[in-house]
Amino acid sequence: MAWPRRGRSRSPSRWRRGGAAAAAGGMGAAGRRALRAGLALGALVLVLQGLRGWLASKRYEFSPAEIAQLARHHAGLDHELAFSKIIVELRKKHPGHILPDEDLQWVFVNAGGWMGSMCLLHASLTEYVLLFGTAVDTGGHSGRYWADISDTVISGTFRQWKEGTTRSEIYYPGDTIVHQAGEATSVQWSAGTWMVEYGRGFIPSTLAFALADTLFSTQDFVTLFYTLRAYAKGLLLEANAFFSTLGC
Repeated sequence: MAWPRRGRSRSPSRWRRGGAAAAAGGMGAAGRRALRAGLALGALVLVLQGLRGWLASKRYEFSPAEIAQLARHHAGLDHELAFSKIIVELRKKHPGHILPDEDLQWVFVNAGGWMGSMCLLHASLTEYVLLFGTAVDTGGHSGRYWADISDTVISGTFRQWKEGTTRSEIYYPGDTIVHQAGEATSVQWSAGTWMVEYGRGFIPSTLAFALADTLFSTQDFVTLFYTLRAYAKGLLLEANAFFSTLGC
């Protein structure tokens, strides 16, 4: 009777060599992934450093002091009257940089748990000027931004509780609140609080917070469209102003 032939078994030394080769291949793949991750991180750091340098050296159309002074001059007036005067004066001082009346629109803003309304006057990649306020009591988280933001109160009251403190501060008409880049606070507006806001920094970075509640909570996509349309109009106006200075 013929016995079945058994398959040839691999020697222990051959198993060890195969295992070592597999381990070396795995380590090589992990090394390549680590290298790619390191290169991507390095590129991101360079981009952020370049962006930071650009923001620090570029010329800005507006200044925080100018906007705050203009708003303080009209603080205490009926907010609609104050806003109309502020728009007129801004157009005189910055022709071609303030949206025309037909593009001005009050748009709801839901962010950080609070709800307000804004009217965008100027927007670019590095600056914005807008009117903001609320007709009802509201409050929540301020958000953290890669931008410095200042608000000057026209009417009503604004309360701010800064991170790391145990007391809040109340601001009244004529007061200016400065929110530095990277800061986070608790914010609260009383009904009928209206203000003028100026932001300077990498403005697209603020949109994630500004639109998060609209996307994931209220799902008010009409408001989302209005917000993006207003910003797009501001960018187009600034592009037109830029090319006009070049004689195009």
